[in-house]
Amino acid sequence: DDAWCIIIIMRCWLWCCRSVILAVAGQPVLLYTLNNHSSVYHAVGDACRVLYAPAAAGRLTMSAKEMEPFDVVFTDDHSRVPFLGVAGKFHFLEDRQYPLRDLGRQLALEKEVLPLELRRQGMSVLLPPTVTSQDLQQIVEEGMILMPGNLFVDTGTFESRQQAFANFTFTAMLNEEGGTPPQSLVDCIAHGTVPMFVGKKTPDELHSVLPIGIVKFSQFAVESAINFMLSAPADAFYVYSNSVKMVQEFFHMRYRAPFPQRLHRHAQAACHALARPQPVLAFVSIYSAKPNFGRRMALRSTWLPLLSLESPKVVYKFFLAGTLLNESSNVDALLRQERDHFDDMVFLVGTNDEYPIGRKGFAALQWVAQHTDAQFWLKLDDDVYLRPRPLFDRFRRMQRAEAYWGAFDFSGRVVRDTNDPHYTSADTWAEDIFPPYARGAALAMSLDLVRQIALEDSKRPFKKILIEDVSYGFYIWQLVFEREVSSVTLLDHDEVHFAMDAKCCTETTHPNNCWLPLDKVTWIVHHASPEILRCMHQADVDAGYYRMTGAKNTPSVGVDDLIRQMLPYDSSVRSALNSSSCPRSGVDGISIASSWEGALPDLCGCVVTPPAHPGKPLQKGGLQELSMGPRLHAV
Repeated sequence: DDAWCIIIIMRCWLWCCRSVILAVAGQPVLLYTLNNHSSVYHAVGDACRVLYAPAAAGRLTMSAKEMEPFDVVFTDDHSRVPFLGVAGKFHFLEDRQYPLRDLGRQLALEKEVLPLELRRQGMSVLLPPTVTSQDLQQIVEEGMILMPGNLFVDTGTFESRQQAFANFTFTAMLNEEGGTPPQSLVDCIAHGTVPMFVGKKTPDELHSVLPIGIVKFSQFAVESAINFMLSAPADAFYVYSNSVKMVQEFFHMRYRAPFPQRLHRHAQAACHALARPQPVLAFVSIYSAKPNFGRRMALRSTWLPLLSLESPKVVYKFFLAGTLLNESSNVDALLRQERDHFDDMVFLVGTNDEYPIGRKGFAALQWVAQHTDAQFWLKLDDDVYLRPRPLFDRFRRMQRAEAYWGAFDFSGRVVRDTNDPHYTSADTWAEDIFPPYARGAALAMSLDLVRQIALEDSKRPFKKILIEDVSYGFYIWQLVFEREVSSVTLLDHDEVHFAMDAKCCTETTHPNNCWLPLDKVTWIVHHASPEILRCMHQADVDAGYYRMTGAKNTPSVGVDDLIRQMLPYDSSVRSALNSSSCPRSGVDGISIASSWEGALPDLCGCVVTPPAHPGKPLQKGGLQELSMGPRLHAV
């Protein structure tokens, strides 16, 4: 098997410290370690030179001059590059182990169903090998009196930490281990144990849910920690355990594959991004139903032309169901005219406008796998208002391989009603909760995952779920856990930049029904009509976020005639006739404000927010919409 050959080669390289030659689209990739990095000066040719440089004690000690010959440097030095990020030639990548694998889920579930009284008594303390401070000595002395069987020393091995985690629900992490993330934190979460941290130094940036999945003490004393365990509300234990399960899934998916295989994938993707000519940054697929003429015209005359301002390039296509070939289908004939005029549409033969659109989504993914060499795939709905620059700035700073990005749902309930269009059979997915998935308004994957999904399905078809956004998470889950061919990182830090409905509210004005509204940091607005799309674009222009640098483009010949033919099938296309914005084939006359800082322009003037309906969220299924969104199950 090719994957295991790669792992064997890479493991030999890690042990022997010799450079390894890989290949990216014909370009060789040379991998070096800290032990043989000086041999880079003997390399010849146009190879992409990659250094794997793990940070000792959290810091990379090589000088800038020593790193100058390398095109890419992989490190876990958080001072050089953010966790999961890219900064210049530096890419964050860490070697962490997850030996419990699937057993971790079982441990977390077993602890979750323990009687509350037992969970309150389940605190341990993990100490460093050497007690170096008076405060720590006092903690040890107090612990030996109050809970002598619950103190453990971290000797740096999994076995020593397992004693502190396996039979406990909470652990005070006093072992002072460095690294991002510390291996001991990964081990703690893997056991379904809630970590306790002391002081301001907490690993909040590792995962969006982790801040509510850890206990923070400004100062630590054994007696006060015991009092916390005995007095914390029952709901707190519920939130802690659910949050730990989400972070556990993140670590498990990121560290599932052997590290040499992960390093190989990331090295290939990072070097691909540096190739000449430079590959496209992102291929954007916009899913659209056939009759949605008005939405497509609104996107063409608002934010779509801005994509061509991005560097590296960003390109797009609308993805629609296949057209009918009989002459009686006026809509399909008009669609073909629209495609000929704008040349930005793909018809997916063999699909239709059924709902849910899981089949169409998979057909689009397969098309992308075959037809683009982009670094990322971004999928959008056709009722999304997008501010491209901050979104693609995010992509430019994001890891290039094994990446799955979006606003994630970790608690989507499975529908078992056979009459419901979202029905999923137990044979397809037996659990009551779906695997984590990025919600469908906007989601992205690195192209290595897109191609691997398509390739694996060609070898042996995946089990399919018809719910389109859920289906991508399900394919990822099968890649990682059933077929064990990849690790995947759930990049979920950007939920705050989504407005899942085009409304403006706060928890004060709309209690229990103000999840992800429009905000000063919004990049992506879902459920925007053509009129709202044009209003938002004009609001950004009026505020100076976009600047008119010359005369507006004149409409292309025949556009008005085409729009009038669309009117009988979609009345919302009328706004294209009434709008002062014209469909553009380029971006002449508009630019993005290069010096914009602070809050983004206010878009609330473009929407009408419905009245509050406290306690009655407008949704179906078993989730409760809380102030932070539908994250946790109700008890």
